[in-house]
Amino acid sequence: MTVVLVKAGADFLREGPSSVGSTGSAGSEPPPRGDRLTSLLRSMAASQVILALLAVTNYHVQIITRLASAYPVWYWWLARSLAGQQRSRGASGIVVFMVMYASIQGALFAFFLPPA
Repeated sequence: MTVVLVKAGADFLREGPSSVGSTGSAGSEPPPRGDRLTSLLRSMAASQVILALLAVTNYHVQIITRLASAYPVWYWWLARSLAGQQRSRGASGIVVFMVMYASIQGALFAFFLPPA
């Protein structure tokens, strides 16, 4: 999970969130609030990278997965990876992991067992 958080945050910091939130065609210019949106998403990506780097050294795995669900940048990165021309095998694997993790969590919760 930390690898996904770092990769998604680094991609947004490097490339910018140009394809996130754009509803126009590929050649259209960004909406007038584009600068504010870009700075917001870059700051969200930077905080996500900082959290992931702290998680590697300080946090328990269970805490990392719970905190990661609160950061939308990696969800947008995953959606952009799946919607692109070349579907990433890694992105498909992450979706499979998310579905399996949620199913296991639900089953353990139903039997009053601690979460995985």
